[in-house]
Amino acid sequence: MEIELDLTGKKQTTWYTIGIGVFLLLLVGLAFLGRAFTPDSDASASHLLTWQDWRLLKAERAYQHELETLRADADQLSQALNGQPNPVTVQLLAESILHHTGTMDGDPALEAARAALGQAAQDVRDWASGILDRDTALASLQKAIELLK
Repeated sequence: MEIELDLTGKKQTTWYTIGIGVFLLLLVGLAFLGRAFTPDSDASASHLLTWQDWRLLKAERAYQHELETLRADADQLSQALNGQPNPVTVQLLAESILHHTGTMDGDPALEAARAALGQAAQDVRDWASGILDRDTALASLQKAIELLK
């Protein structure tokens, strides 16, 4: 097999230059893509990921995302509990948090924290409505925050 390369023509040289440039850009893009999806390792050496490694990485990312969501919800409840009891805004916040904790099909390790946060949302909602005292709502929220640490 022979490949004949004639670089004397100006039109062909332009196409070869464009082709090489696109190829180099593709390689650089793949390098950045690989860096973004390669997990950090303790040995600071990259390695090929097995199917189990990918599943573990996916589970870790889902756990961290769910934990961040639950912590943000707990922070919002804390701010609502520290402010003046406004039943309407606290009701909307509690419904949002109860939706998060009720519909999350999350990590089994966070099941107790989800349940505690749901109970805390109900207690803070009841406190804002005047049904429950502040100390009970605060204790419920503190229990949820301890489980989220």
